Amino acid sequence: MKKTTLITTIIFLFVSASLAGEFSGIGMKLGYNSSTFAGNDIPGKGVSSQGGLAIGGFFGYKFNQKFSLQQEILFTTKGAKINTIGDVYLNNIFMYFEFPLLAKMTFRPEQMLRPIVFLGPAFGINILAVNDTAVLEDIRAIDFGIVLGAGIEIWRFVMDVRLYEGLFNFDQSAGDIDLKNRTISIVTGYSF
Repeated sequence: MKKTTLITTIIFLFVSASLAGEFSGIGMKLGYNSSTFAGNDIPGKGVSSQGGLAIGGFFGYKFNQKFSLQQEILFTTKGAKINTIGDVYLNNIFMYFEFPLLAKMTFRPEQMLRPIVFLGPAFGINILAVNDTAVLEDIRAIDFGIVLGAGIEIWRFVMDVRLYEGLFNFDQSAGDIDLKNRTISIVTGYSF
């Protein structure tokens, strides 16, 4: 109950704040993900990263030259390779529609080359979870985490590196499993 209240409060504050801003455009994003699992209940003999992609769009609200909010809508893949018996790796791929809401700070906004940093919550809806042998039924339908990143804007182009740290346990096969998504992404974008 406390997590739900906290999430609702964060989303409400960001949406309310965005209404006071000025619309600052829309754009597209495309990126590469390197995902793994984090937590106390890592399965098998360990995990290694699973490659994937992120694709989607964004729109922004600008409060002033340095501070803005950016809402992203992404199709993204996450997961990990689990080291099983005999050092055989089992590929686990989770597909999400993800909605990051990022508070963004732009440095040197008057220049063509502008460093940026950003932070914010990301809400995800799982649309498919599979491994090499089956469709996985015990994966939570909702994911929630924090995104932290930095990058460079050049004219209308942007490139950033970001870390997604999941806050919800995604494995629901037992009540006390501590297993979360963790993703590092390299993302490029273009603003119209």
